[in-house]
Amino acid sequence: MEDMNKTNDKIEIKNLDLFYGQFQALQSISMTMKPKLITALIGPSGCGKSTLLRCLNRMNDLIRGVRITGQVMLDGKDIYSSDTEITELRKRVGMVFQRPNPFPLSIYDNVVYGLRVAGIKGKNQHDEIAEKSLRSAWLWDQLKDKLHHPALQLPLDQQQRLCIARLLAVKPEVILMDEPCSTLDPISTSKIEDLMHELKKDYTIVIVTHNMQQASRVSDYTAFYYIGNLIEFADTKKIFTAPDKKQTEDYISGRFG
Repeated sequence: MEDMNKTNDKIEIKNLDLFYGQFQALQSISMTMKPKLITALIGPSGCGKSTLLRCLNRMNDLIRGVRITGQVMLDGKDIYSSDTEITELRKRVGMVFQRPNPFPLSIYDNVVYGLRVAGIKGKNQHDEIAEKSLRSAWLWDQLKDKLHHPALQLPLDQQQRLCIARLLAVKPEVILMDEPCSTLDPISTSKIEDLMHELKKDYTIVIVTHNMQQASRVSDYTAFYYIGNLIEFADTKKIFTAPDKKQTEDYISGRFG
């Protein structure tokens, strides 16, 4: 029987338009993301998928000249309403970037960084959360004796998993991933994909990827974007085996993009 938790939408996007100055980058986007499932956003470079991802935790607010209309509902509340606390939003909706971005600190200090910023004190609590987060990111066994080594000395896939552990420490509800494997080799990519499958037991995940095989392997739902428009959004199996739109089929089969 399907988990009843998964029938309600975690995120609902309603008629979202985004402009960079006069240029319209997203056009009337409406779609939903269900809790504890993985939604992949695919499409050629420049189609707006990363822009949409950044709308989900208001990262585009940091870009000068951006104007957004429409709504992004998180658990039924519009994150673009005037009473939204941006820091709290970004704690609930965290992001993993294309290139791993650990801080130039120790492994341990990276993981507990967000706790310190949030004013959460106590070494025992920090130790407990650091271990739990590193275990969740499948790093504890490799790094438990190296916690005070520099994070920047880790191989890239461990750096990326450390960034995920840093995110998990502040207990997000949604994890946004912007091409998290684009700098990784196939073996490291496989580790991150396996980790995503594990994480979706507890988190809602939205991933942007150029890799069609990755989207088909890891996601439950897939949205295909082209030039700022949502062309098709459906169950991943349907998108990859029986899409409704010829444009989707052409992209999936490599005829363009």
